[in-house]
Amino acid sequence: MKTGYLVLETHPDHAGMIRARIRDELPNTQESEAGSEIRYIARFDDIEAGLMHLHNQLHNRLVDLDSRLYKTEVSHAISAVESDDLRHQQVWIDPTIDTQTRAVIDAETAQLKRRHAIWNRTWMIVGGFFVLLFLFLNFISGV
Repeated sequence: MKTGYLVLETHPDHAGMIRARIRDELPNTQESEAGSEIRYIARFDDIEAGLMHLHNQLHNRLVDLDSRLYKTEVSHAISAVESDDLRHQQVWIDPTIDTQTRAVIDAETAQLKRRHAIWNRTWMIVGGFFVLLFLFLNFISGV
């Protein structure tokens, strides 16, 4: 496991798209790379897993895998990171994001967390059913 920072960026040449980058060190939010703007930074204890989970959330919106470019709104990308079950910490969010967009982020994050909880609960029930079935079949075959 490698600790690192997941950075979400936008660029004027790619309107409506988000680029996900990973960094070993906290990037300077004032310095942009080739005109890009940092919109959000989160610190993950396992940065590779964090990037993989983000990709799983946004895979239907993938534009370019090599550059990790996704056609999605900033709010949706941030919500995807914030709703993740992996241990992480929001380090920075762009102060130019207005309060209405922040409310959308909070609402969508809560919705995604509920969806994850339902999905996890469903698989726990399925797993429990098959454990009971296994025990039952072992009991019957032993009689």
